Amino acid sequence: MAAETQYTANTGIGVLTTANANLDGSTGAYVTVLTAASSGTFVKTVTIKARGNTTHGIVRLFVYDGVTTRLIREVDIPAQTISSTDPAFETSIVLNLHLEVNAILKASTQNSETFSVIAEGLDWAYYTTSVRPESANYSASNCTMVTISTANSNLDGTTGAYDTIFTAGGGNKGSLISNLIIKAQVSTTPGMIRLFLTIPGSTTNILKEIPVPAITKSATASSFYYRLNFEGRGFSLKPGWILKATTENAESFNIHAEVLEWTHPA
Repeated sequence: MAAETQYTANTGIGVLTTANANLDGSTGAYVTVLTAASSGTFVKTVTIKARGNTTHGIVRLFVYDGVTTRLIREVDIPAQTISSTDPAFETSIVLNLHLEVNAILKASTQNSETFSVIAEGLDWAYYTTSVRPESANYSASNCTMVTISTANSNLDGTTGAYDTIFTAGGGNKGSLISNLIIKAQVSTTPGMIRLFLTIPGSTTNILKEIPVPAITKSATASSFYYRLNFEGRGFSLKPGWILKATTENAESFNIHAEVLEWTHPA
C-alpha cells in the first residue's frame, strides 16, 4: 500500500444459532459477518466465541461475491462445558483475507448452538491530492471464486478440462495474487490440484501441483483446505495472462483467488 493510504476499521459481527450441515453455500442458514468496502477490505482475524456449552462440531466461513456463496474455511469446535471457573469456547484465527469490493463474509454452525463471530477488518482508501507519482494504489476488484469438479490428469495444458480462475487486469499494470484458498466441498481421495498459466493467444503451461490427501468429511471433521501464498510474496501476473486450474479426481473444490489490482496516480 502507498504511504498516502487511509485505513478505516471495519469490524463485523454475526450471531449463529441455527444448525446447518451444508458445505455448498446455498442450502440452509447463513449469517452475514462483514461486508467489504469500495476498494475492498482486508480481514485480519476472525474470533469465534461460544455463548454456552458446546458439542463437537464445526463453524464454517463463506464468501459471497454477489452471485454465489462458497466455503473458504472450517473451524473445529470441541465439546466444552462452562462453569464458574471454566469459560465457554473461544478461538481467534488469522485469516489475512482480501475481500473483493462489496463481497460478504458469512458464517454457519454445524450444531444448533450460539456463537458470536467477530471479524477484524480494515478498509483502505487514498488521498485525492498530494499523492506521490510513484505511489501504487491497490484495489481488491478482481478477486474471484470458482468451483472446479471435472477430472483431468493431464499436465500438458491442452488436453481435458481447465477452469479459469481469473484474468490479470489488462487495463492496469497487472495483478498481484496475494493468496489462493483451496477448499473441498466433499470428502476427498488422494489426488492433485494443478495450476496453469495461459499466455493470451498462445500456450498454457503448468505452474504448480498441490497434493490432495484422503479426507472423509463429517459433522466433526473438516474437508481438505490449502492456502497458497507463494512463500509470502504473492505472485505478480502480467496483464491479460490467465490463471487456470484442474483437479485430478472428479471432486468439487472451491478456489478463491485474492487478487490486488494496482494503478499509479501519475
